[in-house]
Amino acid sequence: MQSQVSSPRDGLMRRLGRALTTPFDPEDYLALFDARHSAREIRARVARVRRETEQAVTLELAPNRLWKPHRAGQYVMLGVDIDGVRRQRCFSLSSAPHDPVLTVTVKANGSGGVSDHLVHRCRAGDLLTLSPAVGDFVLPDPAPERILLLSAGSGVTPVHSIVKSWLSSGQTGRLVWRHFERNYSSLLLGESLRELALDDRLDFRLVLSAETPRAGDLAGRLDEHWLTKNGLTKNGLAEPSNGDPAGAVFACGPQGFLDTVIDWHQRHGSGPLFHERFQTTPAGGGEGGRMRFARSGGEAPADAGQSLLEAAEAAGLSPRHGCRMGICHTCKCRVARGRVRDLQNGESREVVDQEIRLCVHGADGDVELDL
Repeated sequence: MQSQVSSPRDGLMRRLGRALTTPFDPEDYLALFDARHSAREIRARVARVRRETEQAVTLELAPNRLWKPHRAGQYVMLGVDIDGVRRQRCFSLSSAPHDPVLTVTVKANGSGGVSDHLVHRCRAGDLLTLSPAVGDFVLPDPAPERILLLSAGSGVTPVHSIVKSWLSSGQTGRLVWRHFERNYSSLLLGESLRELALDDRLDFRLVLSAETPRAGDLAGRLDEHWLTKNGLTKNGLAEPSNGDPAGAVFACGPQGFLDTVIDWHQRHGSGPLFHERFQTTPAGGGEGGRMRFARSGGEAPADAGQSLLEAAEAAGLSPRHGCRMGICHTCKCRVARGRVRDLQNGESREVVDQEIRLCVHGADGDVELDL
């Protein structure tokens, strides 16, 4: 028996043959050559997966021609197909706009969703979708010459992008960056941070709360006492000897961390404060009620303080969703009638034939959803 070896050209010709007998759109024919081709959505091939820690990776992405350059500090809605279902979540871009490679740094959260999939199952060659870059956590124009940056945990990713962008822009001012972590093993982007710290314009210090710091690093937890003790005055930065005005303050991290920074800045700050939360601040949940599902039929309870998205999932439904923070609007759903409470501002209102975001609304009575 004579063996045959198939070449990549043979595989392409077979796909073309099938395509010619199938009612494809023009876009589908282009995708036969490169799956990133699309006239409708930004697609990106994973070029490389870099391991940051046991629970975190940096994905190097090669997007298609629809991608437009981002501003340092912005985020994207990243989509991935998991078990045949498109799931999305917001991630800050860790690369600067001038970097040759677009990167997203992801930390697993243990929920089994998008983050966990990307950290434990994503491989080079995988195809992802991206939204256009959005967000206001960016450098103003012109950029300040003096900036205090405070970050914690995954908050390092957008701040990393901002610092790289500032340093590459030829600024001659001064950056003071304090990043808070529990220990060295949880630090993201460590190699890049060490390289950035070699620049004389950047005063970078890692602050550890659960491990003895090495030479040059600090110990402690962020609070007003720590800010004062470490020379961060009411103007945001320790006063320069030449009397220059205070610079801007950038802060990004978990909710409690950011609340501390905002409270301190409100009482002591004078320069502008730029901040970004990774999660919404709940203002109080609804009283609960019963949900009726107009399309799928049936009813289910919605507990007090529970979002409608969580309640629908607990009832066995799988509504479309993305960030679960009220940012992406993927989970918008029409309410035929019912009373809901906005979990972000605490407002309760009657809704009739309106769309709401399921992730940031709870039941404040009976609700009929188009699910």
